[in-house]
Amino acid sequence: MNKVTVFGSYVMDLTTLSPHIPVVGETVFSGPFKMGPGGKGFNQAVAARKAGSDVKFMTKIGKDLFAPFVKNAFDRFGITKEYLLESDTAGTGVALIIVDENNGNNAIAVAPEACNELTIDDVKRNRDIFTSSDVFLTQFEANLDATYEAIKLARDSGARVLLNPAPVKEFDHSILKYVDVIMPNEIEASLMTGIPLDGMDSIEEIASELKKSVDTVLITLGGKGVYCPSVNGGLVPACKVKTIDTTGAGDAFAGVFAAYLSRGEGLERAIDYARAGAAISTTRFGTSPSMPEREEIEALVNEMIGGDRK
Repeated sequence: MNKVTVFGSYVMDLTTLSPHIPVVGETVFSGPFKMGPGGKGFNQAVAARKAGSDVKFMTKIGKDLFAPFVKNAFDRFGITKEYLLESDTAGTGVALIIVDENNGNNAIAVAPEACNELTIDDVKRNRDIFTSSDVFLTQFEANLDATYEAIKLARDSGARVLLNPAPVKEFDHSILKYVDVIMPNEIEASLMTGIPLDGMDSIEEIASELKKSVDTVLITLGGKGVYCPSVNGGLVPACKVKTIDTTGAGDAFAGVFAAYLSRGEGLERAIDYARAGAAISTTRFGTSPSMPEREEIEALVNEMIGGDRK
C-alpha cells in the first residue's frame, strides 16, 4: 500500500503577478516574477509525495540550461531521478503563467517540448514503475501514445488508474476502459462530452455521460467544490480559505487524492483530503512549492470537515 506512480509532464513555470489578465494586444506592467518547477505531472507527484506517499515519477526534459534546476527540484522534493529521462533533440518544457493579483485567477500557455518525446519504448523499458504501484496517476500534458501505454501497463498490473484529462485535447476515448477514476475540471468535462455548461443541471448531465465510460467521475468546480455522483448528494463544497493563487490547485487535488486512495481511504474521505489540499495550495504563490504537507491537510480536514467521516 501507499505506492503512487505518476507519469507525465515536467515544465518550468515562469510566473508573474499582474493587475489583471491582459486582453489581446495589451501590455501590462507586472511583478514580481518567479521561476519554479512545474508541469501537471511534477506538481501531482510532489502533492502525493508531500501527502505522505511513496512516489515514483516518469517524465522527460531537455539537456539545456534548465536541466540542473530540474534535477535540484527532484532532490528538493524527494522525488527519485531514476525515471527522469533526457531528450537529445528537444528542450525542457515551459509554462508561461499570469496570475491576477486581485483574485488569484490565471492564464497559462504551456510548451511541453521534451514531454512530447516520451515514447512507448520509454514506457516499456521502464515497465517496473507501472507494475509496482497501488495507484497510477496521469494527465494529457505529455505524449498521448506513451500515456496510453502507461495506462494499460498500470491497469493490467492491478493498479488503480486515475486520469486527469488536462489540458483537454482530442484523444482515443477507448482508453477510458482502462481508467478507474476520471478527474476533469468543469470546462474540460464540458469539452469532452460536448455538453455546454449551464449550472448544476448541466454538471449532472456531463457526469452521467462520463460515467458511461468510467465508473468513478470527479468534476472539480473551483471555488464551488467537487461534483461526484458516487458520493451522497453529489456536490462536495470547497474548503473556504483566503486564496491568492489558484495555479496548481487542480494538481494538488489530484495528487492528494491519489495519495490517500493508495493508503486505502474510501472515496468520500479521499475527496475530503484532496479538497483540503487543493484549498491550502491556493493560499500560496506557485505550483509545486505550494503543495501542502500531510499534517496540514489532515489538520484542515479535522477543523473544517470533521474527523469522524469514514
